[in-house]
Amino acid sequence: MVTRVALIMNAFERADTLLRLDQVVARTGLPRSSTHRILGQLEKAGLLQRRPGGYGLAASPLPVTRMADQSQLRGVAAPVLERLHTDTRLVVHLGVLLGADVVYLDKVSGAHGVAMPTRVADRTPAHASALGKAMLALLPAEEVDAILRDPLPKRTPATIADLSTLHKELARIRSRHGLAYDDQELAVGLSSVAAPIRIVDGVLAGLSLTGSLPVHRLQRMAPFLTRAATGISEQLGSAGPASRDDQPDSASITDDMLSRVLRTLSSDDWV
Repeated sequence: MVTRVALIMNAFERADTLLRLDQVVARTGLPRSSTHRILGQLEKAGLLQRRPGGYGLAASPLPVTRMADQSQLRGVAAPVLERLHTDTRLVVHLGVLLGADVVYLDKVSGAHGVAMPTRVADRTPAHASALGKAMLALLPAEEVDAILRDPLPKRTPATIADLSTLHKELARIRSRHGLAYDDQELAVGLSSVAAPIRIVDGVLAGLSLTGSLPVHRLQRMAPFLTRAATGISEQLGSAGPASRDDQPDSASITDDMLSRVLRTLSSDDWV
C-alpha cells in the first residue's frame, strides 16, 4: 500500500501538475480500481485536490512535499513494522506530524488485527493519540501553542480537550524519554503506546502499537517499541551511503535476548 501511495504521489512532478484518473493509471501502472480508491483517500487526507482538469497537489505544498519525501523513512521502517506486528500481534503505525495532525505513512494489522479507524494517508488529530502526543512532545511548548487552539476537538470522552491538560501530559511524556500512551482517546476500546523517531531533517515521526487491551499491558511492550524507533533513527541518521552489509536488519533492531527480557518489565521499571 505504501509503495502504491508513493507511486501516485510521485506521478505529480510539479505543484501545477493536473492528472486525470487514466493518466495516473498510465504513469504508475497500477490497476484502475486501486488507483481510483487511493486517489480518493489522498483527496480526503488533504494531500490531493480534485479540479476540473483532474487531480492536483493540495494548495499548500509543504505537507505534500514532506509526505512525498518520506520514501526513505518508509523503506527503513517497513520491515521493522512487520517484525513488531509479528512479535506483539498488535496494530503497528508509522506516522509523521503535519501541522496539528498525524498523517499515517504505514500500517500493519494483519488479517486478524483489531478494527482501527485509520488508513494509510489518513489524518487524525495529534493530541488525540499516543502517536501524535509522542511527536508533539518533541516540540517546545510555544510551538505546540502555535499549531493547536483551545478547545481541542474530542474524538472520544477520554480525549484531552484543552491545552493546559495537554501540556501537562507532554511534560510527562518527556520525563519518560518520549514514551506516550493513550487510553481510549482516539477510539473507544483501543489503547496505544508510541515512541518518537528522531530524524535530522526536522521531520517529526513516530511508531505506535495499538490494541484492545489495558494500558498497563502495553507498558510491557514499550521498551521493545523504543528500541525499534531508536534503530530506525540510527539508520536514517547514518552519514554517507552505507552498504547493505553495514545496515542492521529488522531482527537486530527489534529482536534480541535483551529486548525479549525487557518486554516482561513495565516501561517505568525499564526507564
